[in-house]
Amino acid sequence: MCANRLSSPDGDGHRVFLFLQGPLGPFFRRLGRRLRERGHKVVRVNFNGGDLFDWPFPGAVNFGGDADSWPAFVRALADRHGVTDVVLIGDCRPLHLAAMTALRENRPDVRFHVYEEGYLRPDWITLEPEGVNARSMLPRDARAIATAPEAHLPSRTAVPMGPATIRMAFRAMFSYFAMFLLKPLFRHYRHHRPDTPVQEAIHWLRRLGDRRRRVAEALRQEAELLASGKPYYLVLLQLNVDKQIVNHSPYKSMRDFKAAVMHSFARHAPEDLNLVIKAHPLDNGRDGHAADVAALVAETGLEGRVTLIDGGTLFNLLGGCRAAITVNSTAGISALHRAVPLIALGKAIFDIEGLCHQKGLDSFWTEPSPVDPGLYHVWRNVVAHRTQVNGSFYLDRGIAMAIEGSLARLEGHKDRP
Repeated sequence: MCANRLSSPDGDGHRVFLFLQGPLGPFFRRLGRRLRERGHKVVRVNFNGGDLFDWPFPGAVNFGGDADSWPAFVRALADRHGVTDVVLIGDCRPLHLAAMTALRENRPDVRFHVYEEGYLRPDWITLEPEGVNARSMLPRDARAIATAPEAHLPSRTAVPMGPATIRMAFRAMFSYFAMFLLKPLFRHYRHHRPDTPVQEAIHWLRRLGDRRRRVAEALRQEAELLASGKPYYLVLLQLNVDKQIVNHSPYKSMRDFKAAVMHSFARHAPEDLNLVIKAHPLDNGRDGHAADVAALVAETGLEGRVTLIDGGTLFNLLGGCRAAITVNSTAGISALHRAVPLIALGKAIFDIEGLCHQKGLDSFWTEPSPVDPGLYHVWRNVVAHRTQVNGSFYLDRGIAMAIEGSLARLEGHKDRP
């Protein structure tokens, strides 16, 4: 078979799936098993001990080389097995980017299936062809959205999944521990996050150990804020290691974002307006938000007008705010869902005229553009039907649901929801 023709190896519609890195835990392993049950061939590449811990079974290949040797390795692997489809989570990890570039050059008909945390959280995961977030193929203007085939389909509803943060944190610690133990097998591996596995595990252990105190303090702050009736704008933080910040925003870190927001707020916001900064729920504590905010308050003269909440309830905080600010976090979609005026300062799938403020941050403090509820409804419908799968990466029931909901998309049956 010619390397550039991706018909099924046996001509009967069965495909060859190459799995790269996935969510922490068994999601990809169980998805691969389900595809095998349906007659497809499945190959997996393990890059570190955490990957091996999650997928230790036959069909997995360990890659112990360095980044420079990876493109040739993945091209040869794809040619040897006749790969037709590649499955991965996140399209910004360096190894994933390199694989996508190499395979698009060598096997232009290969299909990429990119998973990510759900755009419409908390009960959905994202599955898109070719790319997610800034690389998503979703329409980006009101006319294209309104004329999309999915725009006026019945709204999709989700089976609630329940909270998964603690389960994800434990899976992360197991993965980092396995990475540490099995380092000799993957000595060239460089994690896509800046910290070592041991450092990541320590951050999460501290975070989990301090969870009860942090939750209580955040809820106290939230209750006092809402009871006070003070007008405020809500700033939605992301993670410094989030590739949407690193690759798809004008900021190098959350500190840069906080500085830009607070300096603009100090110069242009009405004096009776306050700023509430909400930390990301998956922040492991490595970044010193409290120290940053204190320094920026002193620098901008905003004493008494800025509150940092390490936790809290997004629903309640959005319900009490006048408007919200994000870089490109999908928490912004929760703001739009509640018709809260929003500005997105990075490349976001929802940064569309009629949904987000388009006139710059300085004007946002006094004249935030309203959300068009009709546009939001059809946009959400397009997003839900094209990209969302009801389920979870980390909870057993949600994993089973997400796998069954993924199969039609992975197998190419575009007429199925």
